[in-house]
Amino acid sequence: METLSWLFKNFGFFFAAVFLLYIFLAIRSLVQLYDNLRHVTATAVGDQALGFLNPLFQRLRQAHQRSTLSLDPVIDAIWADFDSRISSCQTTLNGYVSSLVLVGFAGTIVGSIGAFREMFKGLADGRAATEAFLASWNNGLSTALYTSLGSASIGAVIITLICSRWMQQRIKRLESQVALTIADILEEESHESQAA
Repeated sequence: METLSWLFKNFGFFFAAVFLLYIFLAIRSLVQLYDNLRHVTATAVGDQALGFLNPLFQRLRQAHQRSTLSLDPVIDAIWADFDSRISSCQTTLNGYVSSLVLVGFAGTIVGSIGAFREMFKGLADGRAATEAFLASWNNGLSTALYTSLGSASIGAVIITLICSRWMQQRIKRLESQVALTIADILEEESHESQAA
């Protein structure tokens, strides 16, 4: 509870709420991405990793067995589903980082305006410079500095996680496995039809 009170005091109510919302959304997207990649290991892709594509793989098998011309749309649907599960999480996280940087910049501007307004008001009222500076810190300068620091820190952590070797390797490995599974289905059905 003390952390929340410090956050609201130093960031201001609006910016603290926005930062908490962005942290929640980023963690939720990272968890979704992790759920999709957790069965991808350093050496192999488990069957569970491609489980969300099994209905489309089955449909591809059926279309190939019937020798219909609908193979391309099914293959496109497989890649579209892959993109919606994996690539969209990455794009969403990149969007959160970009937006968070803009929110941090807005907090810097709003906090600086409040700080200078309070400082000049204090000096105009004849208060000592130390009192005017302290009042400006409490009424804006802390918001300006903390929102800049907060957006840079959170953005750096998210970008590091997105671009990390762990995540990128697993995404590429999963993508390769999807392509190989499609090729295996088409090849296996072709061999069965030639054997018959």
